[in-house]
Amino acid sequence: MRSLLSAAILLALSSNLAIAETHKKNTGNATKNAAKHAESSPSADPSSSEDPQVQSNQVLAENTAVGKNNKEEVMEEMVITGEVAKDSHFTSPSTRLSRAEIERQNAQTTEEAVKYQPSLQIRQRYIGDPNGVLGIRGADMFSTARNMVFADGLPLHNQLQASFNGAPRWSMVGPNEIDAVDVVYGPFSAEYSGNSIGGVVNIKTHMPMKEEYYGETSYFVQPWENIGADAGTFDGNRQYFSYGNRLDKWSALLSYNRLEAESQPMSYFIDNTGLRNPTGSPTAVNGAVPTLDTRGTPSYIYGDTGPELVNTDLVKLKLGYDITPDLQAIFTGAFEERTRKAEKPRNYLTSARGTYFGDNNNNSRDAVFAGRAFNVLNSGFAPSEDERQTMQIGMQVKGAISDRWDIDTTFSYLDVIKDERRSAFFSPDDPRNQNTGQLQVFDDFNWKNYDLKLSTRELFGWKPLEFLAGYHFDNYNLNFKQFSYNSYSAEQIGSETLARRNQGEVTTNAMFGQFAYHFAPDWDLTLGARYEWWRASSGVGSNQALPDRSDDAISPKASLGFEPSNWKFRYSFGRAYRFPVIAEMYQNLQSPNSITTANANLKAEDGWHHNFMIEYGLDNGYVRANVFRDDIRNTIQQVRRATGILTENAFQNIPATSTTGVELIYDQARVLDSDFDLNFNATWMSAIVEDGGPDINFQEANGSLSRFNLTGKERIRLPEWRFNALATYHISEAWDTSMAGRYTSDSFNDIDNKDYVNNVFGAQDGFFFLDFKTSYRFKYDLLGKPAKSRISFGINNLTDKTAYVFHPYPQRTFFLEGAISF
Repeated sequence: MRSLLSAAILLALSSNLAIAETHKKNTGNATKNAAKHAESSPSADPSSSEDPQVQSNQVLAENTAVGKNNKEEVMEEMVITGEVAKDSHFTSPSTRLSRAEIERQNAQTTEEAVKYQPSLQIRQRYIGDPNGVLGIRGADMFSTARNMVFADGLPLHNQLQASFNGAPRWSMVGPNEIDAVDVVYGPFSAEYSGNSIGGVVNIKTHMPMKEEYYGETSYFVQPWENIGADAGTFDGNRQYFSYGNRLDKWSALLSYNRLEAESQPMSYFIDNTGLRNPTGSPTAVNGAVPTLDTRGTPSYIYGDTGPELVNTDLVKLKLGYDITPDLQAIFTGAFEERTRKAEKPRNYLTSARGTYFGDNNNNSRDAVFAGRAFNVLNSGFAPSEDERQTMQIGMQVKGAISDRWDIDTTFSYLDVIKDERRSAFFSPDDPRNQNTGQLQVFDDFNWKNYDLKLSTRELFGWKPLEFLAGYHFDNYNLNFKQFSYNSYSAEQIGSETLARRNQGEVTTNAMFGQFAYHFAPDWDLTLGARYEWWRASSGVGSNQALPDRSDDAISPKASLGFEPSNWKFRYSFGRAYRFPVIAEMYQNLQSPNSITTANANLKAEDGWHHNFMIEYGLDNGYVRANVFRDDIRNTIQQVRRATGILTENAFQNIPATSTTGVELIYDQARVLDSDFDLNFNATWMSAIVEDGGPDINFQEANGSLSRFNLTGKERIRLPEWRFNALATYHISEAWDTSMAGRYTSDSFNDIDNKDYVNNVFGAQDGFFFLDFKTSYRFKYDLLGKPAKSRISFGINNLTDKTAYVFHPYPQRTFFLEGAISF
């Protein structure tokens, strides 16, 4: 921590000294360049309701609404640009989220910024959750390789891992860095790979236009009580500081984001193997909590994991240089240090001899409560901790290289310098404690990406024909090792568990092209294709070398649009291949309570995707309807084959699945010329297995065996209904209040669709959460300089509902936030 702070201070001082040296002779040029770049890079101002860090300058996309009478603006300086050119992904339905809308939310992390977007779900179990997975449309939250996330063109999506541990690296971007977010739905643009089956999140971050200092701090607290014995109060805080400046052709931004958060209990220790009449001499205990599991089995909960304490520190430096007035290069360097500790699991059980931890026999029913015997796992009460260090560097060159041609080229490298998880097998207070455990090490964990895109709005000087072409390269590496601990408390590492050694490398090369032909007034036809060469090599699964693999695929795209007056009609089609990631092919994992088996023979997912959009433009907004259909062959799914004390999962291909959906959006600022803004969206979706293939053998928690076929089953973790709304009332020029709501219907977590009990641990509950935030902004002089501040108060889950996304979601949480800039 000290080294991070020292680095930040040294960088700030050196940057400040260098800038101060040349400030006087460059002031005039800097002013000219500030005006020139006002469209793309606003500067800091917490008194503006558009953004505590961004002035009221705003880039407008086609579907972005801006109030013509924005009373909340209190800036003397205001630049509103006209409509900018279409993005290259205009063939795909998309939404844009402005900095103003983000500020109206209680967003302490980057992923929270998109939680109200259409057909999208963020599984953030608590603030700072390292496993904040993303689901878009028919790509469920654990299908992490079906969604992509970029920040200034640098990939944050994790295409090494799958399931909960494949979440995007959201924390490589501080939430105060964000200027705008675009969410692009479906694989309808040739510039994106088949990993965009669900969609793409594009984040645009801030660059300064003048010298600026910015600081923000927040505090949040959650009183928690679910089943009684798990009650507690959990809090956290966050700080963000940045210094930026622009001199002539150069710009720089140095920032530091720190988060400390404490979660509610994430998991409960439950025996759902079937309660029995006692036999032998089980220990009589008190404190067990009767419950049903998701399949209706009477069970006992006897403890929980306790709070998880998360700390993240992010230092980032961005340097910009204007190669020409229309072409800019931006370098990004970031370093993050993250720790997670779960050191205080809670035991609910007491016996005549004190706290009862179990008999260290997973197959016995060693405890009895209310006349029913059950099994207590000693390992459940064991502590664990994670440590991760990540570095990312990247360079983007973007802009015009001639009167007709633009370039967008990006190189990035993300290296997980250290990623270790330590898990004990016993509580330190357990009389049977053997001081053993395991260490999981992710080594050689990195990805490299390069993209080159060239585009023109007038191919061969002919205005009706636009053209986009490019090249893509990526390389992903993962090396996983597992060791035993001879002494967990002393961190004495024993032998490596060779059966858990896994590694692999995946490389993709791709070329793509896309033509847009405006063949008649208001009409356009877009045709494109993407050709990919994929190779998996150096594969090792359970210490067994696996043969290299290679594959290639071509993905055609097409779109027909008609845009008369205020109307837009567009049909889009995309074929997409999604190749398996390393974890799906090679990473076999085992913990005391679960086994995950990879599959080196997985086929690529092969999808046919359709979207029909109707949109009508309103004053300061729009209303839109999308109808979409996805048909995917060889769907890659993690299939659970056993549940109970030890759960077993394996990756496999499902022959055919489909998703059909309807999406409605209403987005308007200053409704009926009032001081009221409203964004509402709703999605209905049906996701089923069309062909489940051979029957699946399954072991129930009670040990009984069953057999079923997936055909006709609903796909897991995909709700039928989603609703989101964000309403803001601008009380005055400096004060606004927002109310938001999130509704998601329940869904299945088990592939056989037999988990019918809701509101219990392990369920995929439906929920409706109400959120509230109010902000007040003011100006004043600070040390002779104009300063601007904001203070905010908010509440998430206002009605204090309890819901599970397997793990429990947070209950009512209070926020207090303050910001200053000068």
